[in-house]
Amino acid sequence: MNDSTFHIRINDVAYKANPGSTIIEIINQHNIEHPQICYLPSVDPIETCDTCIVEVDGELVRACSTKVTPGMNIKLNSSRAKASQTEAMDRILANHSLYCTVCDNNNGNCKLHNTAEMMEIEHQKYPYTPKVDASEVDMSHPFYRYDPNQCITCGQCVEVCQSLQVNETLSIDWEADRPRVIWDDGVPINESSCVGCGQCVSVCPCNALMEKSMLGNAGFMTGLKPDMLEPMIDLVKDVEPGYSGIFAVSEVEAAMRETRTKKTKTVCTFCGVGCSFEVWTKGREILKIQPSDGPVNAVSTCIKGKFGWDFVNSNERLTKPLIR
Repeated sequence: MNDSTFHIRINDVAYKANPGSTIIEIINQHNIEHPQICYLPSVDPIETCDTCIVEVDGELVRACSTKVTPGMNIKLNSSRAKASQTEAMDRILANHSLYCTVCDNNNGNCKLHNTAEMMEIEHQKYPYTPKVDASEVDMSHPFYRYDPNQCITCGQCVEVCQSLQVNETLSIDWEADRPRVIWDDGVPINESSCVGCGQCVSVCPCNALMEKSMLGNAGFMTGLKPDMLEPMIDLVKDVEPGYSGIFAVSEVEAAMRETRTKKTKTVCTFCGVGCSFEVWTKGREILKIQPSDGPVNAVSTCIKGKFGWDFVNSNERLTKPLIR
Protein backbone atom coordinates (compact mmCIF):
# COMPACT_ATOMS: atom_id res chain seq x y z
CA MET A 1 0.00 0.00 0.00
CA ASN A 2 1.33 3.44 -0.93
CA ASP A 3 2.03 5.90 1.87
CA SER A 4 -0.80 8.10 0.63
CA THR A 5 -3.49 5.42 0.53
CA PHE A 6 -5.63 4.41 3.49
CA HIS A 7 -8.49 2.08 4.34
CA ILE A 8 -12.19 2.78 4.62
CA ARG A 9 -15.07 0.42 5.32
CA ILE A 10 -18.14 0.07 3.12
CA ASN A 11 -20.86 -2.20 4.51
CA ASP A 12 -18.26 -3.64 6.92
CA VAL A 13 -15.81 -4.53 4.12
CA ALA A 14 -12.39 -2.84 3.99
CA TYR A 15 -11.33 -1.02 0.81
CA LYS A 16 -8.24 0.98 -0.14
CA ALA A 17 -8.79 4.63 -1.02
CA ASN A 18 -6.74 7.56 -2.23
CA PRO A 19 -6.89 11.04 -0.68
CA GLY A 20 -9.33 13.30 -2.50
CA SER A 21 -11.55 10.46 -3.75
CA THR A 22 -15.29 10.70 -3.17
CA ILE A 23 -17.39 7.89 -1.75
CA ILE A 24 -19.14 7.35 -5.08
CA GLU A 25 -15.80 7.00 -6.88
CA ILE A 26 -14.72 4.22 -4.52
CA ILE A 27 -18.13 2.54 -4.85
CA ASN A 28 -17.89 2.58 -8.64
CA GLN A 29 -14.25 1.46 -8.70
CA HIS A 30 -15.33 -1.73 -6.95
CA ASN A 31 -18.53 -2.19 -9.01
CA ILE A 32 -20.81 -1.88 -5.98
CA GLU A 33 -24.41 -1.20 -6.97
CA HIS A 34 -25.67 2.09 -5.58
CA PRO A 35 -28.21 4.72 -6.78
CA GLN A 36 -26.59 7.76 -8.43
CA ILE A 37 -29.00 9.29 -10.94
CA CYS A 38 -27.47 12.76 -11.23
CA TYR A 39 -23.83 11.65 -10.98
CA LEU A 40 -21.69 12.25 -14.07
CA PRO A 41 -17.94 11.53 -13.72
CA SER A 42 -16.91 14.13 -16.31
CA VAL A 43 -18.32 17.09 -14.35
CA ASP A 44 -18.30 18.29 -10.75
CA PRO A 45 -20.94 16.79 -8.41
CA ILE A 46 -24.38 18.16 -9.25
CA GLU A 47 -26.07 17.19 -5.94
CA THR A 48 -29.68 17.37 -7.09
CA CYS A 49 -31.12 13.84 -6.97
CA ASP A 50 -30.13 12.74 -3.44
CA THR A 51 -30.50 9.07 -4.43
CA CYS A 52 -26.83 8.47 -3.55
CA ILE A 53 -27.23 9.34 0.15
CA VAL A 54 -25.31 7.07 2.53
CA GLU A 55 -24.75 6.94 6.28
CA VAL A 56 -21.25 7.80 7.50
CA ASP A 57 -20.54 7.44 11.19
CA GLY A 58 -24.20 8.14 11.98
CA GLU A 59 -24.55 11.10 9.59
CA LEU A 60 -26.42 11.13 6.25
CA VAL A 61 -24.26 12.52 3.42
CA ARG A 62 -24.22 12.57 -0.38
CA ALA A 63 -21.85 9.95 -1.74
CA CYS A 64 -21.21 11.98 -4.91
CA SER A 65 -19.63 14.95 -3.12
CA THR A 66 -18.32 13.60 0.19
CA LYS A 67 -14.60 12.85 0.16
CA VAL A 68 -13.33 9.77 1.97
CA THR A 69 -11.15 10.04 5.07
CA PRO A 70 -9.01 7.41 6.83
CA GLY A 71 -11.09 4.93 8.81
CA MET A 72 -14.41 6.21 7.43
CA ASN A 73 -17.25 3.75 8.10
CA ILE A 74 -19.85 3.90 5.31
CA LYS A 75 -23.26 2.20 5.35
CA LEU A 76 -24.96 2.09 1.95
CA ASN A 77 -28.06 0.21 3.04
CA SER A 78 -28.76 1.24 6.62
CA SER A 79 -32.40 1.90 7.43
CA ARG A 80 -31.83 5.68 7.47
CA ALA A 81 -29.88 5.66 4.20
CA LYS A 82 -32.46 3.46 2.46
CA ALA A 83 -35.31 5.67 3.67
CA SER A 84 -33.56 8.78 2.33
CA GLN A 85 -32.79 7.13 -1.01
CA THR A 86 -36.41 5.99 -1.40
CA GLU A 87 -37.77 9.42 -0.49
CA ALA A 88 -35.48 10.97 -3.11
CA MET A 89 -36.63 8.51 -5.77
CA ASP A 90 -40.29 9.10 -4.86
CA ARG A 91 -39.82 12.82 -5.42
CA ILE A 92 -38.14 12.15 -8.77
CA LEU A 93 -40.93 9.84 -9.96
CA ALA A 94 -43.52 12.53 -9.23
CA ASN A 95 -42.08 14.21 -12.35
CA HIS A 96 -41.83 11.18 -14.63
CA SER A 97 -44.38 8.74 -16.02
CA LEU A 98 -42.64 5.42 -15.38
CA TYR A 99 -44.04 3.05 -17.97
CA CYS A 100 -41.06 1.91 -19.96
CA THR A 101 -42.57 -0.54 -22.45
CA VAL A 102 -43.98 2.31 -24.54
CA CYS A 103 -40.90 4.55 -24.15
CA ASP A 104 -38.39 4.98 -26.97
CA ASN A 105 -35.62 5.01 -24.34
CA ASN A 106 -36.32 1.48 -23.06
CA ASN A 107 -33.05 0.14 -24.45
CA GLY A 108 -31.27 -1.06 -21.33
CA ASN A 109 -29.41 2.22 -20.79
CA CYS A 110 -32.16 4.29 -19.13
CA LYS A 111 -30.59 5.34 -15.84
CA LEU A 112 -33.93 6.18 -14.22
CA HIS A 113 -35.51 2.82 -15.11
CA ASN A 114 -32.44 0.85 -14.04
CA THR A 115 -32.19 2.70 -10.72
CA ALA A 116 -35.89 2.30 -9.88
CA GLU A 117 -35.61 -1.42 -10.62
CA MET A 118 -32.38 -1.77 -8.61
CA MET A 119 -34.04 -0.05 -5.64
CA GLU A 120 -37.06 -2.36 -6.00
CA ILE A 121 -39.51 0.53 -6.09
CA GLU A 122 -43.04 -0.91 -6.04
CA HIS A 123 -45.26 2.11 -5.41
CA GLN A 124 -44.87 5.87 -5.65
CA LYS A 125 -45.39 7.97 -2.54
CA TYR A 126 -46.19 11.01 -4.69
CA PRO A 127 -48.39 10.50 -7.77
CA TYR A 128 -47.11 11.64 -11.15
CA THR A 129 -48.70 14.80 -12.55
CA PRO A 130 -47.69 16.46 -15.85
CA LYS A 131 -45.95 19.84 -15.66
CA VAL A 132 -47.34 21.31 -18.88
CA ASP A 133 -49.89 20.65 -21.59
CA ALA A 134 -48.71 18.19 -24.24
CA SER A 135 -48.69 21.04 -26.77
CA GLU A 136 -45.81 22.66 -24.83
CA VAL A 137 -43.37 19.83 -25.56
CA ASP A 138 -40.58 21.66 -27.42
CA MET A 139 -40.21 20.17 -30.91
CA SER A 140 -38.67 23.30 -32.44
CA HIS A 141 -35.13 21.96 -32.87
CA PRO A 142 -34.56 19.95 -36.06
CA PHE A 143 -32.66 17.14 -34.28
CA TYR A 144 -34.01 16.68 -30.76
CA ARG A 145 -36.98 17.45 -28.55
CA TYR A 146 -37.50 18.35 -24.89
CA ASP A 147 -40.48 17.01 -22.94
CA PRO A 148 -40.91 18.84 -19.59
CA ASN A 149 -43.45 16.21 -18.53
CA GLN A 150 -40.72 13.58 -18.36
CA CYS A 151 -37.96 15.84 -16.99
CA ILE A 152 -36.68 15.06 -13.49
CA THR A 153 -34.55 18.26 -13.31
CA CYS A 154 -31.41 16.31 -12.42
CA GLY A 155 -29.27 19.04 -14.00
CA GLN A 156 -26.93 16.85 -16.03
CA CYS A 157 -27.88 18.55 -19.29
CA VAL A 158 -27.27 21.97 -17.73
CA GLU A 159 -23.90 20.95 -16.33
CA VAL A 160 -22.50 19.56 -19.59
CA CYS A 161 -23.77 22.61 -21.50
CA GLN A 162 -22.06 24.96 -19.06
CA SER A 163 -18.92 23.01 -18.09
CA LEU A 164 -18.05 20.88 -21.12
CA GLN A 165 -19.49 22.74 -24.10
CA VAL A 166 -19.14 26.07 -22.23
CA ASN A 167 -22.16 27.44 -24.06
CA GLU A 168 -24.28 28.26 -20.98
CA THR A 169 -27.53 28.00 -22.92
CA LEU A 170 -29.36 25.67 -20.54
CA SER A 171 -30.50 26.39 -17.00
CA ILE A 172 -33.25 25.23 -14.66
CA ASP A 173 -36.10 27.59 -13.84
CA TRP A 174 -36.30 26.91 -10.11
CA GLU A 175 -38.77 29.77 -9.62
CA ALA A 176 -41.46 28.05 -11.69
CA ASP A 177 -44.30 26.24 -9.91
CA ARG A 178 -42.92 23.05 -11.46
CA PRO A 179 -39.20 23.55 -12.22
CA ARG A 180 -38.02 22.62 -15.70
CA VAL A 181 -35.06 23.11 -18.02
CA ILE A 182 -35.13 26.29 -20.12
CA TRP A 183 -33.03 27.53 -23.04
CA ASP A 184 -31.64 31.05 -22.57
CA ASP A 185 -34.52 33.00 -20.99
CA GLY A 186 -37.23 30.50 -21.85
CA VAL A 187 -37.29 30.78 -25.64
CA PRO A 188 -37.96 27.80 -27.95
CA ILE A 189 -34.84 25.69 -28.46
CA ASN A 190 -34.41 26.64 -32.10
CA GLU A 191 -34.47 30.36 -31.21
CA SER A 192 -31.84 29.98 -28.48
CA SER A 193 -28.04 30.04 -28.54
CA CYS A 194 -27.95 26.22 -28.68
CA VAL A 195 -25.18 25.03 -31.03
CA GLY A 196 -26.72 21.58 -31.48
CA CYS A 197 -23.79 19.59 -30.05
CA GLY A 198 -26.24 17.11 -28.53
CA GLN A 199 -24.31 16.56 -25.30
CA CYS A 200 -27.43 17.35 -23.26
CA VAL A 201 -29.31 14.62 -25.13
CA SER A 202 -26.50 12.10 -24.65
CA VAL A 203 -26.37 12.48 -20.85
CA CYS A 204 -30.11 12.72 -20.12
CA PRO A 205 -30.86 9.82 -17.73
CA CYS A 206 -34.41 9.34 -19.01
CA ASN A 207 -36.38 10.34 -22.12
CA ALA A 208 -36.90 14.04 -21.44
CA LEU A 209 -34.28 14.97 -24.04
CA MET A 210 -34.32 12.68 -27.03
CA GLU A 211 -33.20 12.44 -30.64
CA LYS A 212 -36.10 12.95 -33.04
CA SER A 213 -34.80 10.04 -35.09
CA MET A 214 -35.62 7.74 -32.13
CA LEU A 215 -39.19 8.92 -31.61
CA GLY A 216 -41.71 6.27 -32.59
CA ASN A 217 -38.97 4.08 -34.06
CA ALA A 218 -37.14 2.43 -31.18
CA GLY A 219 -39.85 0.22 -29.66
CA PHE A 220 -42.58 -2.08 -30.86
CA MET A 221 -45.39 0.06 -29.45
CA THR A 222 -43.78 3.50 -29.28
CA GLY A 223 -45.25 4.54 -32.62
CA LEU A 224 -48.80 4.47 -31.26
CA LYS A 225 -50.56 7.80 -30.92
CA PRO A 226 -50.90 9.34 -27.43
CA ASP A 227 -54.70 8.99 -27.43
CA MET A 228 -54.18 5.22 -27.68
CA LEU A 229 -51.09 4.93 -25.47
CA GLU A 230 -52.31 6.84 -22.43
CA PRO A 231 -55.45 4.71 -21.83
CA MET A 232 -53.30 1.58 -22.25
CA ILE A 233 -50.83 2.82 -19.63
CA ASP A 234 -53.61 3.71 -17.18
CA LEU A 235 -55.24 0.31 -17.68
CA VAL A 236 -52.03 -1.65 -17.05
CA LYS A 237 -51.16 0.40 -13.96
CA ASP A 238 -54.65 -0.26 -12.57
CA VAL A 239 -54.23 -4.00 -13.10
CA GLU A 240 -50.63 -4.39 -11.91
CA PRO A 241 -50.17 -4.46 -8.10
CA GLY A 242 -46.78 -2.74 -8.32
CA TYR A 243 -43.89 -1.73 -10.53
CA SER A 244 -42.16 -5.13 -10.46
CA GLY A 245 -44.69 -6.54 -12.94
CA ILE A 246 -44.33 -3.50 -15.20
CA PHE A 247 -40.53 -3.76 -15.04
CA ALA A 248 -40.71 -7.45 -15.97
CA VAL A 249 -42.74 -6.66 -19.09
CA SER A 250 -40.44 -3.79 -20.05
CA GLU A 251 -37.37 -6.02 -19.66
CA VAL A 252 -38.85 -8.54 -22.09
CA GLU A 253 -39.71 -5.78 -24.55
CA ALA A 254 -36.22 -4.27 -24.23
CA ALA A 255 -34.69 -7.68 -24.99
CA MET A 256 -36.91 -7.94 -28.07
CA ARG A 257 -35.64 -4.53 -29.23
CA GLU A 258 -32.08 -5.83 -29.04
CA THR A 259 -32.89 -8.33 -31.78
CA ARG A 260 -33.55 -5.56 -34.27
CA THR A 261 -31.39 -2.70 -32.96
CA LYS A 262 -27.71 -2.99 -33.79
CA LYS A 263 -25.08 -1.02 -31.86
CA THR A 264 -21.79 -0.57 -33.70
CA LYS A 265 -18.73 1.05 -32.11
CA THR A 266 -16.89 3.26 -34.54
CA VAL A 267 -14.86 6.46 -34.94
CA CYS A 268 -16.31 9.64 -36.40
CA THR A 269 -15.16 10.34 -39.98
CA PHE A 270 -15.98 14.05 -40.16
CA CYS A 271 -12.57 15.26 -38.93
CA GLY A 272 -9.28 13.98 -37.58
CA VAL A 273 -9.97 14.36 -33.84
CA GLY A 274 -10.98 10.71 -33.53
CA CYS A 275 -14.17 10.88 -31.46
CA SER A 276 -15.60 7.43 -30.73
CA PHE A 277 -19.25 6.51 -30.36
CA GLU A 278 -21.87 3.83 -30.93
CA VAL A 279 -24.11 3.98 -33.99
CA TRP A 280 -27.57 2.60 -33.24
CA THR A 281 -29.27 1.26 -36.36
CA LYS A 282 -32.52 -0.49 -37.19
CA GLY A 283 -32.18 -2.11 -40.57
CA ARG A 284 -30.47 0.52 -42.70
CA GLU A 285 -31.83 3.42 -40.65
CA ILE A 286 -29.66 5.29 -38.13
CA LEU A 287 -31.57 5.79 -34.88
CA LYS A 288 -29.00 7.66 -32.81
CA ILE A 289 -25.33 8.36 -32.14
CA GLN A 290 -24.28 7.65 -28.55
CA PRO A 291 -20.80 8.70 -27.32
CA SER A 292 -19.07 5.68 -25.78
CA ASP A 293 -16.93 7.55 -23.22
CA GLY A 294 -13.83 7.22 -25.39
CA PRO A 295 -10.39 8.62 -24.48
CA VAL A 296 -10.68 11.51 -26.95
CA ASN A 297 -14.22 12.80 -26.50
CA ALA A 298 -15.71 11.12 -23.40
CA VAL A 299 -19.41 12.17 -23.55
CA SER A 300 -18.78 15.04 -25.97
CA THR A 301 -19.84 15.40 -29.59
CA CYS A 302 -20.17 18.18 -32.13
CA ILE A 303 -23.31 18.83 -34.17
CA LYS A 304 -21.95 16.87 -37.15
CA GLY A 305 -20.84 13.88 -35.11
CA LYS A 306 -24.11 13.66 -33.19
CA PHE A 307 -26.70 14.55 -35.81
CA GLY A 308 -25.04 14.92 -39.22
CA TRP A 309 -25.87 11.51 -40.65
CA ASP A 310 -29.10 12.08 -42.58
CA PHE A 311 -27.15 11.82 -45.84
CA VAL A 312 -26.77 8.06 -45.26
CA ASN A 313 -30.38 7.38 -46.26
CA SER A 314 -30.89 10.44 -48.44
CA ASN A 315 -32.80 9.93 -51.69
CA GLU A 316 -30.22 12.18 -53.34
CA ARG A 317 -27.26 10.00 -52.38
CA LEU A 318 -25.29 8.60 -55.32
CA THR A 319 -25.89 4.90 -55.86
CA LYS A 320 -23.60 4.37 -58.84
CA PRO A 321 -20.45 5.97 -60.29
CA LEU A 322 -20.83 9.11 -62.38
CA ILE A 323 -19.48 8.88 -65.94
CA ARG A 324 -18.54 12.13 -67.60
